[in-house]
Amino acid sequence: MPLNIDQIHMMHLFQKDIKLHSHNFFELVYIVSGQCTHLLGNEQSRIKAGDYFIIDTGSKHSYINTDKKFEIINCLFMPDYIDRALTDCPTLADLLSNKILRFGVPVDICAADRTFHDDDGTVGRLMHKMVKEYEQAATGYMELLRCYLTQALVITVRASEQVKSDMHPATDAVIKYLQEHFDKPLSLDAIGKTSGYTAPYISGVFSKDMGMTIRNFLQRLRVEKACRLLDETSLPLLQIAQQVGYTDAKHFTEVFKRYKNISPRSYRKNK
Repeated sequence: MPLNIDQIHMMHLFQKDIKLHSHNFFELVYIVSGQCTHLLGNEQSRIKAGDYFIIDTGSKHSYINTDKKFEIINCLFMPDYIDRALTDCPTLADLLSNKILRFGVPVDICAADRTFHDDDGTVGRLMHKMVKEYEQAATGYMELLRCYLTQALVITVRASEQVKSDMHPATDAVIKYLQEHFDKPLSLDAIGKTSGYTAPYISGVFSKDMGMTIRNFLQRLRVEKACRLLDETSLPLLQIAQQVGYTDAKHFTEVFKRYKNISPRSYRKNK
C-alpha cells in the first residue's frame, strides 16, 4: 500500500472484502455508502454509511460480506505528520494525550478501534475536503490536510468523551482498576468486590460500553505500557514483561506481536 511515512495518504474507493491485517500507521476510515461486517480483533460489528473509526497501529481488522455499494474514504497517516516531534508515539492514545498537541486529552480516553456515527455530517464533509485537496495538490494543500485531520481528531476525541460520560459506573470502575493493577493477574471477582457488581454483569456492560472484552482492553493497556518502557528504558525484555503483568516472556511477545505486528525486540531496534 503506497504511503510516504513522513506524509499522509488519502484513498476514496469501493472497498471489497479484505483479510485480517494490520499497519504501522494510523488509519481513519469513513463509510460513505453501503455496509459490511467489520472484524476488529475479536470483536465483530455491522458498519454502515456515516460510521467512522480510527484503527490503531498494530490493530488487526478486516471487512467481510461487503455489498457492492460499500464506499469508503481512507486517511492513512503517521504520528509525525501531525507534528514532527511526535515520531515515537506508539498508539493513538499516546498521540492524543501528548502535551505537544495541547489537546488536553486524558490518557484514559479511548478514541481508537471503536466505531462512531457522524450524526451531523461534519466528519464526512472534512473527509471529502481532504480527498479533494489531496487529489488537486494545490499550493499549501499539505497544511490544509493537516488542519482538516486535526479537526477530525478533535471531533473524535469529543465523541469519545461523550461515550465515557455515558458509561455505566461498572465500566468506569473496571478501567480504573485495570489502570492501577495492570501488572497483576486479571481477577473479575476482585473487580466485582471493589465495584459492587457481579463478574458476569461487569463483563456484559464493559463489552457494550467499550466495544471490546475486558481481557482485550487489559492486553492493549499492557502493550501500551510495554511500548513506553521499550522507548524510555534499556530494561531486559523479561523484566519489561514482568512489569506489565506477564511472567512468561514468550506469551508477552505473542500478545505484543498480536497488537503491534512486530516483536518487542524489533520494536526497540526500530526506534
